[in-house]
Order: sequence, then structure tokens, then C-alpha cells
Amino acid sequence: MNLRLENISVGYGGTPVISHINLSVGAGRICALMGRNGSGKTTLLRCINGLLPFSEGRVTILGQDIKKLGRDKIAKMISVVPQVSFSPFSFSCLDMVLMAGAARIKAWSAPSKKEKQKAMDAMGETGINHMAGRPFNTLSGGERQLVMLARGLFQDTPIMLLDEPNSHLDFANQHKIMALMQRLARKRKMTVLVTLHDPNLTHYYCDDVILIHEGGVRAMGETGATLTNEVLSCVLGDNIECDMTKRGVFVVIPKQIPVNMNIR
Repeated sequence: MNLRLENISVGYGGTPVISHINLSVGAGRICALMGRNGSGKTTLLRCINGLLPFSEGRVTILGQDIKKLGRDKIAKMISVVPQVSFSPFSFSCLDMVLMAGAARIKAWSAPSKKEKQKAMDAMGETGINHMAGRPFNTLSGGERQLVMLARGLFQDTPIMLLDEPNSHLDFANQHKIMALMQRLARKRKMTVLVTLHDPNLTHYYCDDVILIHEGGVRAMGETGATLTNEVLSCVLGDNIECDMTKRGVFVVIPKQIPVNMNIR
């Protein structure tokens, strides 16, 4: 397994957030991490990336204990696409992508033509190579998210962590990004772990799913077998159900919407 967590427990200020988490994700697969807000999904990603110490347990990436690896080594093995991105300086989009190569570009060295072309290719894969010269901080939230995804692709690691990558994207780009990640996981034999709120995106694009509830894993396994009415109702709320459309497409929908609800 490319990524394995064994009995991980972590909290903040003595308050536990997640306890005794065990999971593993293989190469060439995209795995969704689902749960309600505050369930510990982002906390778990920070543990995997070595940014948050855990009180007990073990994280191994490609068979190596994360606690024994330096930041430069971790950066060559794990890329991260965060929820929100901002730069205090007026870097161009291309510069933001190129920064992900810091672990393999020597200190005080400028990126080579080959590295710049590789960065442009990564931007092309997310459809934003035309924005290479634009200031990153002038972009919309969705555009920034696409830049950060290109940055993750340019980093070229065997493991990629994405924290709610669709939070600022429109409908078309949500599907575009998930389809891209699915394709790249297969092509590059990457391990992709992504936090998602939409069970439909999870079902369409993810091979596996892990559902976190009340600090632990409620269910995990192949997506089609794991996303059931019982599990989703427990983790996400009892006002939802799985159904099939007339065209035979799996969907998760509300059981009912109150008629007096004001939607603006």
C-alpha cells in the first residue's frame, strides 16, 4: 500500500478529534474521505502530511514512517491541494506552480527551461495555461483552486492529498477536476486521497470511500458497496437516500424538502 494509517489518534489542546483511525490506500486509486463539518477530515490530512503530531499510531508512506522523514523527503512523496490559497506577494500563476518544485530544484537556482515547460504542461492539464502570467491574487477562488491543482501535478509525487478541491468550483469544473484526478491516478499510478462533501461526486469518480463519524471510521471500502442508505444516513444525516434515475444513474438525494423552506 502506498499510504497506511495504523491506530492514529490526534486532538487539539488535549481534546480528541479522531481516535484509533486505521486506513490504507493503494496505488492507482482515488479515495474519498467523507464526513460532516468538523469530523476531522482536514486534521487527518495534516497528520498524513507530517504537519500535525499524533498522540498515538503510525503513518507510513511507501513503507516509510512519516516521523522519520524530513520535510524535503515528504515533499517529494506527497503533494497537497489545500482548501484556500493566498499569497502575500504578487506572484504570477506560473511562479506559484513552479514553487512546488523546491524539493528537487537546488537552493538559489532558477528553474530550468525543462522545469518551466513541465509547469506549463501541468497548467495545460487543468486548462489554465493561458493564465500563466496573471497575478495569482487577482484570480477568483475557483481559478486559484485550478492553479493549486496544477501546482500539485507539477510536484509530481506518488501521493496527492486534496482538501475539498471543489469548494470554489462551478458545476462543470467540479466534474472536470474529479475526472482529471481519476485519469491521473490510473495513468501515474498515484494514490489520491480527497475530502469531499458530495456523495454523488464520490460515487462517480472515486474507487474507495472512507466515512468518518464521531471521531472514528464508520465505514470504508469500495464506493459502490459502501455508499448505502444506512451508512450515509448515519454519517451525513437521516434526510437523504440513495436512488436510481430512470436512466439507471446512481444519485443521493434529500428524502424531502420542507415546502416552507425559503431558498434564496
